[in-house]
Amino acid sequence: MDRETFAERLAAAAAAAVQCARVHLIEDLPASLAFRVRLNQSYDGLPAQPSEIRFPEDSSSDRATALHRCDFETVVGELWRQGHVPQWVNLAVVGASHLATIIEVVCCGRFTADEGQLYNMPGGTAPFHAVGPVLPPAHDGTRFSIHARSECWDREDLDMLTAAPDRVWSLRIETDEFDHRMLDAVPDLPNVEIIEHAACTLAGEALAAFARFPKLRVLRLHLSKADRFHLGGSRLSALTNLVIENLPNRSWAHDLRDSAPGLTSLDLRGRDTVRFDGSFPESFRHLSITAPRIAGATRSPLRVDHLDLHLADSTDRDVLSLLHAITPVETLSLRGTPVTDSILPSLEGFHLEGIDLVGTLVSAAALNDYRDRHPESRLYPQPPAPTTESIRAASRWSGQQIQLARPYNASDAVE
Repeated sequence: MDRETFAERLAAAAAAAVQCARVHLIEDLPASLAFRVRLNQSYDGLPAQPSEIRFPEDSSSDRATALHRCDFETVVGELWRQGHVPQWVNLAVVGASHLATIIEVVCCGRFTADEGQLYNMPGGTAPFHAVGPVLPPAHDGTRFSIHARSECWDREDLDMLTAAPDRVWSLRIETDEFDHRMLDAVPDLPNVEIIEHAACTLAGEALAAFARFPKLRVLRLHLSKADRFHLGGSRLSALTNLVIENLPNRSWAHDLRDSAPGLTSLDLRGRDTVRFDGSFPESFRHLSITAPRIAGATRSPLRVDHLDLHLADSTDRDVLSLLHAITPVETLSLRGTPVTDSILPSLEGFHLEGIDLVGTLVSAAALNDYRDRHPESRLYPQPPAPTTESIRAASRWSGQQIQLARPYNASDAVE
């Protein structure tokens, strides 16, 4: 595809995305356009085909930051690479300032010069497809605000929040510029329910930065600087779900019974040992920990409905020790934890409804034995489904009759 054709199709798809958005949104969208390009958004776990070119460097955070707001010509220059273009590109309106309508450009990571490999979806001109803005939860068909789902990359995005603070339902913060000082500049958001900080540099008293959002129920923090991180003791009464990624190997919380009295779900992730030594409210139901290992123990025995332990460097003994302090009531996932057959007898005493042992060292024979003795429990991995070859082999005998020999009768014998 030549560059001019590619640019024409991009312009047509952008216009279609704006037209679609105007049907759904309450805001008047400016005629000027700005673009937010997201590269490498496809699943590319399979080997590349001969006609494909891939660019792993497109996945870097620096590339995302550089392309979070750009003009039309920059988009063309980024996506048309010597005749090679992404196999598919989706365009949707995701924001609006008083100067420009912001169109998100979500791109496949597989580039090709073969137009026969481009996705030609209904309503689009390959490789482009214009889609509508993401609908709000429980949408009833009425018009809604483009600011319901907001992103903050810089002060210009911050100005957009200030223009419509009561319309924000979820907020994703993309850069580490938003430390305590910049977060203080975020306006009061009386209706925000979800905040995700993708590059959190907060240190002590981290929860204090979010305590002024009265309806905040989901908080996700990816720590880009974890050395001095601590949640602190500020109270978030509405918080039910907390996710913290890249936790440091030290204490990070004191008493979540007071700071998050309604917490039901906690997801902790770390590249090193994760410490788990806090106190938790009675509402707590789901705990997930992904790390090489866990240190510490809760201040009192803890019971949760669902427990997920993904501990790459932990043994049967490590896990059983944890299960004495943190007891699962309904389900247990040890996916990716190198436990062995020896752990299964101990798990029987918990009478669990579901156990996930995918990616462990538990043998198929031990799984089958457990499954036979506990048919009431959902056990993963499930037995392999019959293969095409086994089905085909069995089908050869379908409808066949086998004549069994008559029992021997002495009267039939020939003298």
